[in-house]
Amino acid sequence: MNHNGVDPSREDDAIVMAARDDVDAFAPLYQRYSGPIFRWMYRETGDVDIANDFTAQVFAQALQNLHRYQPRQSSSFRSWLFTIARNLLRDSWRRYRPTSLPMHMPDHRPGPEEIAIRRTEMDELRAAFSSLPARQREIVELRLTGLSMQEIADIQGTSVEAVRTAQTRAFKTLRALLTKEVAR
Repeated sequence: MNHNGVDPSREDDAIVMAARDDVDAFAPLYQRYSGPIFRWMYRETGDVDIANDFTAQVFAQALQNLHRYQPRQSSSFRSWLFTIARNLLRDSWRRYRPTSLPMHMPDHRPGPEEIAIRRTEMDELRAAFSSLPARQREIVELRLTGLSMQEIADIQGTSVEAVRTAQTRAFKTLRALLTKEVAR
C-alpha cells in the first residue's frame, strides 16, 4: 500500500488503462520507475550514457506495447516493465560484447619470470632453426605461413615428395637439437 492506502500495482494498472487512450497519462509510471530502471541499467553497463539510452528504450518499448500488458494477480506492471529491461539488456549483450573486462577478472598476462623463460626458449628455437640447411629452413618457413606442400614444391621447382622428405628431416633435426638443449 502507498501513502494513500492504495495498492501500487492496482494504481499502475489504472494508469496503464488510461495511458492506452492518452499517452500523457503514462507520465506517473515514468516518474515512478525511470529511476529504478536507470539504476539497474547503470549497474549492468557501468556507463551513464548507455544507461540513459537503455532507460529511454525501455519506456519507448513499454509505450509501444502498452496494449499487450494484461493486468493479472500474479504479475504487475512493474515486473512487466523490468522484463522489458532485462530483454533489452540481453539483446544488447548478444549484439555488443563489452570492450573492457570487469575489474574482478584475473590477469592472465605472463609475469616477468614466464617472459624470461619464453625468451630463452625462443632464442634456443632460433638457434636450432638457423642451423638447418637453407632449403629445409625455407620449407619450414613456408609451411608456417600456410603454404601447401604442392605450393612449396612449385616454388622450389621440386616434387611434393621431396618437400615432404625435407620437411620431415628438418623437424627431426629441430627435435634433436631442442632435446639436447632441454637435457643440459
